[in-house]
Amino acid sequence: MFVNKVDRPKKFEDYIGQDNIIANLRIYIASSKKQAKVLDHIIIHGPSGMGKTSLANLISLEMKKRIIILNGPTLQKPSDIISPLTTLKQDEFLFIDEVHAVSKEVLEVIYPVLENNELSVILGKDYNSKIVNIKLQPFTLICATTEINKLPLPFVNRFSINFQLQPYSRNDITKIIINYAKNINFELKYEIANFIARFTKNNPRIAINIIKRIYDYYIIENPAEVSITYIKSILQKLQIWKFGLSNIDVRYLKILAQHGTLGIDSISQILDLPVTIIINTIEPVLVKNVLIVKSSKGRTITDEGRKFLNSMAIDK
Repeated sequence: MFVNKVDRPKKFEDYIGQDNIIANLRIYIASSKKQAKVLDHIIIHGPSGMGKTSLANLISLEMKKRIIILNGPTLQKPSDIISPLTTLKQDEFLFIDEVHAVSKEVLEVIYPVLENNELSVILGKDYNSKIVNIKLQPFTLICATTEINKLPLPFVNRFSINFQLQPYSRNDITKIIINYAKNINFELKYEIANFIARFTKNNPRIAINIIKRIYDYYIIENPAEVSITYIKSILQKLQIWKFGLSNIDVRYLKILAQHGTLGIDSISQILDLPVTIIINTIEPVLVKNVLIVKSSKGRTITDEGRKFLNSMAIDK
């Protein structure tokens, strides 16, 4: 839910949004403590910036146990995962962010860990090789991903706790903005915070990043009053537009306005961005606000999308 460790909630009461997940976690953690057993393995999936890492940290804090944090793209050979696994003590946590980016070889190491809590290590080479099973200390693996579709189903099914993050409401984002602003001694009225929330794509990480930049202007300019008019002027300088669209979002719309219907691969080439980034990061807010439509023929800008561009006086 927040950007860095300093910003993250320290207890469940501080975590805003994802009420159903938090309610379930309270039960699972309480049950684990009552039974004096390790918490079951957990997988969390949802868009970037929605709170996956914050949840993992919060779980470890509630259990009062250490957590080791790894990033999927750095786990490409078995030794990358074997070393941290063997250093874990009983009831500790291992968190792998963007687990869909780990290599196939690393996944093969993790399978027996999830199934039997043991490592299967091959010693030696060729005819002299043998498999040695190493029993691990009971621990909890927490995995997070923005692209669960890239993970093998048998891998996902081995996690008995499976959380899908739900979209945040504007009210939730407003509360997050107010709370974060208080943390940096930046008092914001509810109506101001709620106005800012309109430009965040209802994403907690984006919300906090915007507040940080607004605070920079506030510190330097020292306005007599933080009004909606003042916030609008800063957002314009930051080039954050209606619906929270960024320059890359506007460029996407401009491309469709110029070319008509385009396939995702063509858009990817023009924007010089991976298809996954476009689909997962750019398009959701455009579709939600009916600025584009997606069909089997490709992507097409809507009348609302053209009105948006016209309102910005963009030279098409």
